[in-house]
Parts: sequence; structure tokens; C-alpha cells
Amino acid sequence: MPQITFDLPFDKIVETVKRLSEEDQERLLFTINEDFAGALGKMKDEAWKEHRAGNSTSLNNLDAE
Repeated sequence: MPQITFDLPFDKIVETVKRLSEEDQERLLFTINEDFAGALGKMKDEAWKEHRAGNSTSLNNLDAE
């Protein structure tokens, strides 16, 4: 596959990323940084584990606490 390379100032990259939707910014972050993606996956797995063990709170009960 041919490669295209060009110089782009960091400020221009930041400006462009800010125009992305919040969802696309998040996808970009986790695509670029595999450590964040791995940490998020572990957090999700731990949250489900705690939920299945009965250690979670219903959203309806958050006001009561």
C-alpha cells in the first residue's frame, strides 16, 4: 500500500480533533493509546464482575444514597 506523508503542525492537529464529535474523540484516544484501551477494558470487565456479584447500585437508588 502506498504511503502519503505530510507535515502538519501539532496545533492544527489539536484544532482538527476538537471539531470531532465527543464519540469520535474518544475513539481516537483509544485507537492511538492502546494502554488506555486496555485499562478501559479491564475496568469494564471488573465492573461487570462486581455487578454479577451483586455489588452494584441501581441508577434508581442513586438519589437515595
